Amino acid sequence: MADFKQLMSEEIRRLARKEVRAALAPMAETVAALKKQIAEQKKQIAELAKAMPASAAKAEPLAASIAKPSDKKVRINAAGILRLRGKLGVTQSELAKLLNVAMHTVSVWEQGRRIPRGAHKAQLAALRSAGKREVRRLLAEAKKAEAKSASAAAK
Repeated sequence: MADFKQLMSEEIRRLARKEVRAALAPMAETVAALKKQIAEQKKQIAELAKAMPASAAKAEPLAASIAKPSDKKVRINAAGILRLRGKLGVTQSELAKLLNVAMHTVSVWEQGRRIPRGAHKAQLAALRSAGKREVRRLLAEAKKAEAKSASAAAK
């Protein structure tokens, strides 16, 4: 009786291994194909990173060039952002470009639905001390850098 039990047990194991192998084979092929695709994408990313100009590689906000680190707490509200934008004579999109955020983000800040946090708050505080000429100069530099990167990307 023990031999029959052992034979049945071995047969069940053999059939189970066969079924598992059959079920996993397509997944193994898919995993191998995905690994190849990832390797190709990594190569493409490395090539694009080499081709990208150095100025476009660092996405530092323009306002960071005038920001001075400070331990002082900064209070920013919707009305303050509107006043700042009016004082500097910039549009929402220009302010967004200065802070390296989306224009929608500036709009949401001005409506009071959200408040800027962290680095954006510090950059807004730094812009308070900036003048119209300095802001216009920063925006002009950004436009030149965009034109350079666009022409380099076109090549």
